[in-house]
Amino acid sequence: MLNENKNFDAGAYWQERVGADADLAVVGHRAMGAVYNGEIYARRIDALESMLERHVRKPPQQLRVLDVGCGSGFYTHFWQAKGVRDYVGADISARAIEHLSDTYPGYQFVRADVTEFLPELIHSTGPFDVITVFDVLYHIVDDLRVDAAVENIAALVAPGGRLLIMDQLCKRDYQVSRHVKYRHRDTYLSMFDRSALTLVDSELLFHFLVPPITGVRAVDLAVAAVFKVFGLLLRVSDRLAAWSASKLRRLDSRLRARGTTVPNSELFVFANDASVDV
Repeated sequence: MLNENKNFDAGAYWQERVGADADLAVVGHRAMGAVYNGEIYARRIDALESMLERHVRKPPQQLRVLDVGCGSGFYTHFWQAKGVRDYVGADISARAIEHLSDTYPGYQFVRADVTEFLPELIHSTGPFDVITVFDVLYHIVDDLRVDAAVENIAALVAPGGRLLIMDQLCKRDYQVSRHVKYRHRDTYLSMFDRSALTLVDSELLFHFLVPPITGVRAVDLAVAAVFKVFGLLLRVSDRLAAWSASKLRRLDSRLRARGTTVPNSELFVFANDASVDV
């Protein structure tokens, strides 16, 4: 798997996958279509809003925001709607950066590979009150490069600032494909041990709206196959897709209320200084 990691060109992959026509089905759960993914992202926004309310004290107009992996611009639109004026979006896809620069001329966008030296634009405008890294780190399959990414990003969090991360976790470190590596929660959190950041909050995002990852390849491939077939059926009817997704989202909510957990996507909040609120 090491040779596969070395040969994998992340820039080329995301350049092809994310462009001007990227919708939630492209950047979300690809098998399920845009309508189903709408419920997935609605759940993400609910969790994000809750964390911002608990941990960020500045009004949006005063925040400096860095969005790592801005991709389709879904969260760019979120921050614009919140009234954020000082926003920088970073992505490895030149196509995405070009499209977002045209769509949001009041914001700054920069092509960047966060596993390498970050462009001067980011350093010259930093540090940031809020940095978001949503569904990025598990796409960095090389462990040395993901450590470098954490170090680079953590260095840009302002004193009292917050780093918010959404990522898919597993029962063990586990590479399921050339562009995805899931990590055990302890392994994941250990990547931040060398930074000045402190974990101050976390929340499980999904139980079954997004399928959990067991860490057993045969099981995970079988579940992926089931979801692909399910997705094909849902694409026939937007109404069926919306109904199915809303039912699974409500099931997830009930399971969270009971304290039930499964290996799945989680939202983390790290603070540069836990004693200072942004």
